[in-house]
Amino acid sequence: MVPSDEEKEAIGCDHEDTRSENFVWIKPSPSEKVHSPAQKRQFCPKCGKIKYQGSATAKKMGFYVNILKEIQRKMDVLYKRKMANSKLTQVQVRLILKELEEDEEFNDRFSNNQHNQWGHFKFAIKRHCDIPEELVESIYRDFKG
Repeated sequence: MVPSDEEKEAIGCDHEDTRSENFVWIKPSPSEKVHSPAQKRQFCPKCGKIKYQGSATAKKMGFYVNILKEIQRKMDVLYKRKMANSKLTQVQVRLILKELEEDEEFNDRFSNNQHNQWGHFKFAIKRHCDIPEELVESIYRDFKG
């Protein structure tokens, strides 16, 4: 029995990989269209999500915790030097992390990619604190390498 869309969303899925004979054919993204007209991809038989197989795979939560701690450290320095109006408090860090932990799409490392995660992360920061986006981007570039 295939679960309905509502049941799929209500249940957090522990994704399973499919065997190669059960892969599905999907349309490629516009950038991939040049190389191949269609691609075979793995999918989860429980929820139906297609596995992301690009190079920018989703990161674990610890990566974003480290970025938040670095942002907090740099904001403290800027605040002490009177170059910033506020700090990133522990309460704000906890609120951001709680929002990200509750976001199933953010935590889905099976079908999500790093670019989508980064968008969710920046949105959570904007929502809970007043930090310049340039600072967040520069720290991300430093961590990413």
